[in-house]
Amino acid sequence: MANICIVGDGAIGLLYSHFLSADNQLTIVTRSGDGNQRYCYQQGQQQQIIAASVLTTKQLPKLTNCKVDTIIFAVKAYQVSDAFEQLKPYFSEQCNIVLSHNGLSDLAPLQNQLQNEQALYFLTTRLAGFKVTPTTVVHTGNGESVLGSCNAAADNGYLRLMQQLAGLPHINFSEHIAFLRWQKLLVNIAINPLSALHNVKNGALTAPKYSGVILNTLNEACTVANKLGINLHLATALQSAYQVMSDTKDNFSSMHQDVLHNRMTEIDAMCGYICQQGKQLGIDTPHNQSLAEAIRHKKSAI
Repeated sequence: MANICIVGDGAIGLLYSHFLSADNQLTIVTRSGDGNQRYCYQQGQQQQIIAASVLTTKQLPKLTNCKVDTIIFAVKAYQVSDAFEQLKPYFSEQCNIVLSHNGLSDLAPLQNQLQNEQALYFLTTRLAGFKVTPTTVVHTGNGESVLGSCNAAADNGYLRLMQQLAGLPHINFSEHIAFLRWQKLLVNIAINPLSALHNVKNGALTAPKYSGVILNTLNEACTVANKLGINLHLATALQSAYQVMSDTKDNFSSMHQDVLHNRMTEIDAMCGYICQQGKQLGIDTPHNQSLAEAIRHKKSAI
């Protein structure tokens, strides 16, 4: 039984907590509440309490005497850096650090802060759910979760971590996590911004009126990816995006929910990342730029 700390009480963080709590000792770290709250997992009409301790960020010193084997950062892309700094004092010498968020960002600043035996991983997932209350997550769909290594320590120690994460549905390991992250990024940029801007569920984006902007946005992203040595094809990217739209047709995207609740979005790690990389490579990305600017100026009217 491993001692796992999950940073973030969003839908994905709570789903991870539910599935991993059966075989591990779980601690959920949250920025809100008083540490006495309990979280619930719901599927259909069945609801159960998630077997996890809860700490607020102000209570982190309680981790000092605990040997935390694995810390999973299930927070937004723009929150990773601050959360990492807060938890860093509690990393054990051989701690597994797992990032799990939408979009892409430069991992080098985090990698450079780790000791030689501290392993850095990225975990992508197609688990689906939403929070019906601040403390209850509704599980709406399963999908593959894929773990990949991001430094040498992770290359050497992933089998042990895979044992700890065995409770996650359809968990697999990939040696090509950068490629998979780019694949997911393209799905995200096809769905998230448009669903938020037009206040629609994912399935609505299969309508012909959205096809032009989806095509052009993904074409720019593929051009950037290929220049970086990531072999992505536009036809495959389009097929994947439309498949996810259909599979999650009754869901609202995470960016839609962020805009709805006037929260900061992950647009800078999605379309913004494409624009940033395009600028460095001398590739024009006007469609991604347009979506990024529209989201940054979007105010909830829902």
